[in-house]
Amino acid sequence: MAIEIEDLGRAAYADVLARMQQLHARVRARELAGRVLFVEHEPVYTAGRATPRDELTADVVPVDRGGRVTFHGPGQLVVYPIVRLPRRDLRDWLRRLEAFGVAVCADLGLDAASSVDGTGVFVGAHKVASVGVAVKHWINLHGIAINVAMDLRPWHAVRPCGRAPETMSDLQTVAGRPIDMAAVKLAARRQVFVHLVAADPV
Repeated sequence: MAIEIEDLGRAAYADVLARMQQLHARVRARELAGRVLFVEHEPVYTAGRATPRDELTADVVPVDRGGRVTFHGPGQLVVYPIVRLPRRDLRDWLRRLEAFGVAVCADLGLDAASSVDGTGVFVGAHKVASVGVAVKHWINLHGIAINVAMDLRPWHAVRPCGRAPETMSDLQTVAGRPIDMAAVKLAARRQVFVHLVAADPV
């Protein structure tokens, strides 16, 4: 069974979360080798397991991934690889997600680097992609969100991943030129099978 990419276009977070959970169950039952979801979310704040209690306001959706509060919205490509981990090593998996984000940036002519803590991708001092996962039965849920060409104002309502809002940027801003979603999806399609999908997962 081949692992395919499913492009959901623009969708509500709750619908995509339900889709992820459905796919995870099918992968666990070995009905499916895996699936990689591409999506642009309708605007939403989500909070991972490490979020301090005082940041869990009424407009924030608590989820089971790691990390703290983040924002999803139009102009951001979120990649959810619902796959068995190539190795039973969570740190290795986080590094693979970051390496995927760095490679997507490189395809677009941007010199990016992984974070020091496994939570994202930076171009200089600017964070352009965030990582947050939940691994159950060595099958991944959630993934990496790449800021392509966003309205950056919503970041300023929270401390994204516990950082100053000014840290957050997008590919278009750091590149100083237009970057469209189609180009980023193409780069992501090229890199996803290099970094995230193993030929023989354990």
